[in-house]
Amino acid sequence: MKNFFKKYTPNKEVIKDNKYLSFLGNSLFHEDLWKFNRISFCRAIAIGVFLGWMPMLFQMIPAAYFAVVFRANLPISLAGVWISNPITMPPMMYFAYLFGNELLGLNPVYDNFAMDTDWIMSALGNIWEPLLFGCVIIGIFSSILSYIIMHILWKIYAYRRLKKMR
Repeated sequence: MKNFFKKYTPNKEVIKDNKYLSFLGNSLFHEDLWKFNRISFCRAIAIGVFLGWMPMLFQMIPAAYFAVVFRANLPISLAGVWISNPITMPPMMYFAYLFGNELLGLNPVYDNFAMDTDWIMSALGNIWEPLLFGCVIIGIFSSILSYIIMHILWKIYAYRRLKKMR
């Protein structure tokens, strides 16, 4: 598992040589941001999953920021936000909207979702509160759950590897 992620993520030197990222200074190159250990990996998964549920553009920017703040693996944090992509985002946001309505005790104003910018902009005044509330609650729950699952899977993997070495 560790080798798989190491193989498909950019290394620190490639990022360091990128002229567009030079303004970030040395904080981007802290050792913990590039380690593949249990703690940094699980933190990164939790950050990515939480921000993947947030209804915003450019989710990778806050994912990078929180990876630096919490010393999580940077590439995994950035990859984690892609649980929401152009295909999965509409059903995720609709589910979060319905869930937010249920938690707030509101009746859904809209029974269907149109993937149309005009519809979204006109409906935003009615849906922002249950949508945001649902996204935050689901994001918190799913990030905690993903942290725990990844932690357990990492332990199982390490145990099996240790057992195989003996």
